[in-house]
Formats: sequence, C-alpha cells, structure tokens
Amino acid sequence: MYLLTSGTSGTLQQLGDPEMTASVTPDLNNFHYTAPQPGVYAIVVTVYDGANNSARARKIFNYDDQPGFDVTDEPVYFVRGRQKTNHSYITTLNNERWLTVNFTGRYIPKNLELSGRVEPWPIDQNSIDDVYGTTFGMRSVDAVGDIVGVTNMSCVYLIDNKTGGRGFAEPQLDQPPPAGTVVGNCSTYLDRQTAILDLDAPLKHGATVVVWLKASDHRGAAGTVTDVVKVTLDLTIPYITSDEFVKNRDDKYYS
Repeated sequence: MYLLTSGTSGTLQQLGDPEMTASVTPDLNNFHYTAPQPGVYAIVVTVYDGANNSARARKIFNYDDQPGFDVTDEPVYFVRGRQKTNHSYITTLNNERWLTVNFTGRYIPKNLELSGRVEPWPIDQNSIDDVYGTTFGMRSVDAVGDIVGVTNMSCVYLIDNKTGGRGFAEPQLDQPPPAGTVVGNCSTYLDRQTAILDLDAPLKHGATVVVWLKASDHRGAAGTVTDVVKVTLDLTIPYITSDEFVKNRDDKYYS
C-alpha cells in the first residue's frame, strides 16, 4: 500500500517505501488497511507461481474525509440586481423570461492535489493490470479525477407574483407549489459559476424570485451548503429627468 506524492512533473507518483505490506494466500484474498490521512493511495498486488515468476496489478483509490471546498464571503446575486448598493431589486430586464444568478468565487476548491493525474508505471511486460487496450497505464490513473471542490450542484426557484413577496420555505418539486407561486429547477454551470432561470412565462412587476442554490462536495449530504438569494422586480423606480439648485434662506447652502 502506497501513499502517492507529487513528483517534479506535478503528477502523483508512487515514490518511496510502501505504507504497509502484507502476505496474502490465494484462499485469503483480502487484507485490511485504514488510511491514516487524506490522500491518493495505490494498492499494489504481486502474484507469484511455483517457479517464482511474478506479475503485478495496481488499483488507485482516494481517501478524503475533509470538506472539498471553502465557502467565501463573495455574494450570490442576480446579475441584474443593484450590485453596488442593494442586491434585492431588479429595475430593468432585457428578457423577462431569463434570469442569471452569479456565484463567482463563492466556492473555492480545497486539496486540489487529490485530483492530480497519477503517473503510470514504466512499461513492464509483467504488469498485468496496467495495460488497457492499446494504451499503457490507463487502469492506474482512471480512478482519480473531479474528486475535490464542488462535485454536484442543484438550484430551485420560486416566483411569488404577489407584490412584495410573502416569503416561503424551499419548495418540494414533487408537491403542489404554494398558492399564487411558480416553482422549478434552474440550470447550474460550474465552469461559468452561474445558474440560469429559463422561465415559462414573463416576470411581472412586483414579482419576487427566490433561489435556493445548493453546492455539494464528495461527502454528499454532509458536505452540502445552501445559499438563498432573493430579488424583486420593481419597474417603478424614479429617475431624475431635470434638476435645479436653489439657495436656502441663510444663503449658505444650495439644495
């Protein structure tokens, strides 16, 4: 049993002495091992015949009981929201059936080395399980990848068309929505760090949209974080079309 470490090329390599060795007879085809720390491990099995000929096989596994990402103070917000002052209102929309939620920088992956590529063994005619088709080394590296950071995201929205919004708990999509509301799934894109609400009907003035954005790591429910973001469509915001400065009574200030 080996704990793989980063080599000079940046890939994970099987270097140094094994963490554990054990002798196993053919009738006892298993042994027990408890990983002492998070990391990428290699199980190397060597078999021998009566003439002491040998062949090896290797399997990679990943052990990680730590959070896959950190949650930062970066906001989750609707792109059309008033970002500099207040995220709670949208005053203009190019398309009343399309909303974008941005979560850039909110979830930062941890322990990226755990998703590093594993360097294959040097070519060895006796390495029976490290040859895959015509490509050497594939079985040694295919077990690790996309294991840290956000491994799954879900997004649920609720639209309340009552002016001001009444506020609701996260809706269950397999149950009828609260009266006067519309609920549905939005599409999340980790590469763009956005979630898209593609609505069936245009938003109306006064409608409130609530989004529950969930990010999960490799631990499933234990590693799930929920962010709730809300915005109201307000198309009646006042605009200044002209101005005039007039002295007040003590002639010291203008207003």
